[in-house]
Amino acid sequence: MRTRFVKTPDQIKRIEAAQAAPAFLDSRTVSATFLTDPEVLAELLPPPLKPAETARVSVAVYEIGRSNCVGPFFGASVNLACTFQDEPGFFCLMMPMSTDTAIIFGRDLYAEPKKLAEIDVERRGKHVRGRVTRHGITYLELDVSLDSEPAETERSSTTHHYYFKHLPAPDGHGLAFDPQLVRVTHTGTIRRLARGTAAIVFRESGHDPLIDLPVLEVEAGAYSEGDTHTRGEVVATVPAEQFLPWAFMAVDDYSAFDH
Repeated sequence: MRTRFVKTPDQIKRIEAAQAAPAFLDSRTVSATFLTDPEVLAELLPPPLKPAETARVSVAVYEIGRSNCVGPFFGASVNLACTFQDEPGFFCLMMPMSTDTAIIFGRDLYAEPKKLAEIDVERRGKHVRGRVTRHGITYLELDVSLDSEPAETERSSTTHHYYFKHLPAPDGHGLAFDPQLVRVTHTGTIRRLARGTAAIVFRESGHDPLIDLPVLEVEAGAYSEGDTHTRGEVVATVPAEQFLPWAFMAVDDYSAFDH
């Protein structure tokens, strides 16, 4: 090949290997769960996803120390408890990232709802804070007061996360094709863990209206260190017209810039 834009068969194999088995390693995560209004949660879930029995939301802000696909980065996620075909899982409402590489990888591969943001995770003894800022607004702030110093542990978990893969039609009206429902299986290992009490603050942002999700009761907070491996698959196709009301969750309000 004369340029690096066009890949050789060997280069394609290496890229596909990273896409097929992403590994996000040496993470530091501050997280919490809370209960929200069941009607609001149900409104946010695109069909065929259905609300879980308990209207629970998980929030996490994290630093990934290294990966096999996008290097180190900071990220955050807000996940809504849901079911698909009676199996429990999570629908990701938003997933800000600190690097363009992490954004492109996750959006193109899994359709993760990623946006570029300023993100930090700060730990001082038993106090851990995570913050996400866009357009000058720190619209998500998570503070956890730990009950003890993080202790060594060996915990593993497998969870299903759901995303809708879609694109706008080139003429600007509707979608280019019927969206695919993508299920991503997260296999996580925790090496250090501490639990505690959490405080969650959402602030008004026209482009990231997380404040529309009521925080009725904060259940618990935690700080953890570990690794996560993911793999994705398409599990359903959704009619484009049916999905359209939810199609703009992962982008800013373009009409707001017309002045």
